[in-house]
Amino acid sequence: MKKYNQSEVLHELKHFLPAQAALKDFIHHNTLHAFQKAPFLEALNTASTVFGYHTLLPLEEYQDLYTKGKISKPIVDKILLQKKGTEAEFWKEKMLATTTQAVENTIRIGKVRNTWKKKYGIDLDTLIQPILFRLLCNFLDQGISIWPFPLTNKSFLTALREMERHSMVSIFKTKEIRKLFLNETCEINYLLQKLVGKEELYEYYLFDQQFSHSGWSGMVSSIEDLPTCLLDTRTISLQDLITLELLLELDALQHTLGNNWQDISKIIDFTPPELFAPVALTENHAIRCLWQEALEWNFYDQALAGIQLAPKQATVLPNKSFQAIFCIDDRECSFRRYLEMLDTNCETFGTPGFFGVEFYFQPQDGKFYTKVCPAPVMPKFLVKEKGTSIKRQKDIHFSKHAQSFHSGWLISQTIGFWSAFKLVVNIFRPSMGPAAAYSLKHMDKNAELSIENNA
Repeated sequence: MKKYNQSEVLHELKHFLPAQAALKDFIHHNTLHAFQKAPFLEALNTASTVFGYHTLLPLEEYQDLYTKGKISKPIVDKILLQKKGTEAEFWKEKMLATTTQAVENTIRIGKVRNTWKKKYGIDLDTLIQPILFRLLCNFLDQGISIWPFPLTNKSFLTALREMERHSMVSIFKTKEIRKLFLNETCEINYLLQKLVGKEELYEYYLFDQQFSHSGWSGMVSSIEDLPTCLLDTRTISLQDLITLELLLELDALQHTLGNNWQDISKIIDFTPPELFAPVALTENHAIRCLWQEALEWNFYDQALAGIQLAPKQATVLPNKSFQAIFCIDDRECSFRRYLEMLDTNCETFGTPGFFGVEFYFQPQDGKFYTKVCPAPVMPKFLVKEKGTSIKRQKDIHFSKHAQSFHSGWLISQTIGFWSAFKLVVNIFRPSMGPAAAYSLKHMDKNAELSIENNA
């Protein structure tokens, strides 16, 4: 086991966590970016063993596709001949006969921290993640929350400490941990010493903890590296997140078990393997790789055959009923297919969402403007929405007043009955709510757009 170094472990965590930025910009992320130096199939095997990612289908699913003809027999024979040569028949028998066996769990991430559940029957994720995620949601909120976070001009932990000092209610259940939190010198190493004990296990524990919610950790890491990925910027770091989570874990253990618990190093009953030690290629993985390559070539073969059968010259339909251009994303293909099926005389096109013009877009009454073009491109134009005359309707049920104790009770006892009546009527006579009605009117009435040169 290598010696623990906090800065190195945090750097390694940031490397392996998904780069989950806030989705205000169109991004493409390689989920295997941490393994991209390895050959593809080797990277799949390593990611599966270390993190438990499902990188390939189960054997039975491949075999079922083969039986149904969705994986072509000639393609399987071609792949085996290329990869295995004279042993092709031997490997084909294995591909058809081998089944997934119940084997010991070989996933490396999660084992050390799972000792709490095995020894004391306590699930720390269930106890602390609800409050942890609520705090993160509210702090990183971009204007969606009914009640805004009170101290957005401070860093995450500084803001929480100030709230803790002046609030009647604490986020902690024990006075000891609350006092520890308010002590600004509280560090990760000190907290790990209390929870884990031995330095050799610190890295395992931090990886186990952060990969129990890798999306949240990845987003915090991305915001730390690039604060401008949020419109309304916040100051937060992965170190802040880990510090708070360790404190919440200590608090949960103290509150649930009192002093009747020991650190991980005293109760763990196995020696964990090195997290990123080389991963051996198993026969099961080798067989699934052969199946996967055959499955992919099955689609390549169909696509190439379709291109060969395509007419030399595309048939041009005269007098198009209409033409439409759509942004290329997950939804536009099916939308275009339906349009062309319903109207065979229309013509649709797919193009990158910024339509060849790099620009920022600022909606009417919007405080911020967003970048609408690929990440490496710097826009030269600002497009502002203005001139809409449609007044947005509001629904009193979805205001912050409906969420408080006194006004919420009053609204539920008065307008609540009207809401129930409307719900029953809506079953027999459906109607649109304010949001849907606004969207429809807004689509019918073109907003005036002004383009300002922002070069």
